[in-house]
Amino acid sequence: MIPMFLSLALAAAPVTPDGGAVVAKGQRFLAEVARTPQEQKLGLMHRQSLASDRCMIFIYAEDGNRSIWMQNCLISLDVVWVKEDGTIVETVEKAPPCSPMRGDDCPTYGGAVLSRHFVEFPVGTIKRLGLHKGDRLGWNLILSDGTKVVGGLPVPAEAKSRKTRKK
Repeated sequence: MIPMFLSLALAAAPVTPDGGAVVAKGQRFLAEVARTPQEQKLGLMHRQSLASDRCMIFIYAEDGNRSIWMQNCLISLDVVWVKEDGTIVETVEKAPPCSPMRGDDCPTYGGAVLSRHFVEFPVGTIKRLGLHKGDRLGWNLILSDGTKVVGGLPVPAEAKSRKTRKK
């Protein structure tokens, strides 16, 4: 009876979404991961905002020319494309949302340079951090199946909050 109860409890446990951290010029971003074709197609569509410390990283197993389009996106984004070692090879600042009036006729951005992954940041991030081609990012991700995906520059451990001292 106990094993059956345990298996039911485990089956009911929520699945942890893919996530982790991306670091650019010492700035840590809480990262959502788009790794399946469905997640990559959805991206950040329908979002009304993206906090300044958040991003979405699109991970792939092989290099490719990957352009983005902003269909159904409600916010502008900054995007960087990186090689497997985290080196930025292409950037797009302020990619604007595509009006629903255009339907499927939205412009594409980037994808002119062979890259492994790309990261969508809140608009203004590239300028704020002074990101340029040749700079390097790092990522430390944990997928829902427990797989770790680490790449680029080393990602420092998250700083632990200090406990307040008793007086």
